[in-house]
Formats: sequence, structure tokens, C-alpha cells
Amino acid sequence: MDYSELVAALNEDDPKKINKLISALRSRLMAFLRIHMNASEDDAKDASQEALIRALESIKRDKLKNPDYVVSYILSICRNSYLKLKQQKQTTSLNELTDQHHQAPRQLQSLLNKEQMRLLQWCLDQLAEKHRQFIQYWFDHPDAHTQKVADRFNITVNNAWTRKHRVIKKLNDCYQKKINL
Repeated sequence: MDYSELVAALNEDDPKKINKLISALRSRLMAFLRIHMNASEDDAKDASQEALIRALESIKRDKLKNPDYVVSYILSICRNSYLKLKQQKQTTSLNELTDQHHQAPRQLQSLLNKEQMRLLQWCLDQLAEKHRQFIQYWFDHPDAHTQKVADRFNITVNNAWTRKHRVIKKLNDCYQKKINL
């Protein structure tokens, strides 16, 4: 299906065509989130809905320069909406956990932090050299824009973003395995 027709349908204010294209596109976005981002069905529904709303508003305001890229544009918005949703849920969970429990003694927290750092360092050492250098750059420059990182490692912005999240996932998986031993 040619989703670039969505831009034309919005410009022509053709509700029948808009609804048909959005329905098909929403299914595609949900599948993308479920398969590539391992999202739950509810999270996929929420993120895809949010992405479509934001994308349609942007298209109506004529922010999309090339209609041929409407799918990649909406997929990017969808991915970012899901990651933001996921981050909000993690923050909420951490805040609830913090509110429910008393603060641990500082000595215990210090020991836990040292153990966590030791495990993280062990997992970092398990990475291939180029991945270790890449993620170390992010650790050393947490506020760096993806474009700057892409330029530093001579890769595309999309590749930098993808590589970052894949390496973080590897580290997280390694860390989870180590703490569950």
C-alpha cells in the first residue's frame, strides 16, 4: 500500500481514504512495535495511536517535506513514542517502589552501587571492542546528540541510534543474567 497517499488524502480532506490508510498504517505500526521493540499489545496500541496523532498534526501543518518518506517518518515517531512511554512507566514504577520502601542505609547502598558497577564493567568487557568503544563514548558524553556520535564513528544517525539500543540491550541482558545467578 502506498502510504504517501495519506498526505494527499489529508490535503484533499478525504475522510474515507484517510480512515482506510490510517487503519492499515496503525496495524503496521503495532506489528513493528510488537516485533522489533518487544512491546506489549496495550503499549503498542497506545504508542501507535500517539504516533499517528502527532504525525497527522505534523502533516496537516505541512511539516513533512517529502510525502514518500511518510512511513519512515511515522515509524520514527512511533518508536520514540513507545520509548517515551516505556521510560515513563519505568520512572513511575521506580517512584512507587521508592515511596513504598524505607531508604536503605548508606553503607548498604554504597556496597550495592559498587557491586552493580562491577557487574556492569564485567558485561562491558564481554562486548566486542568496537561496541565497547561506542557505548563508552555514550557513557562519557551522555548529552551528545546522535548526529555527533554518528559523525564520530563514521556511521549514519539511524545506525548510531540502532547500535546504541542494541548494545544497551546486550548489556542489560548480560547484567540481568549475572544478577540472577
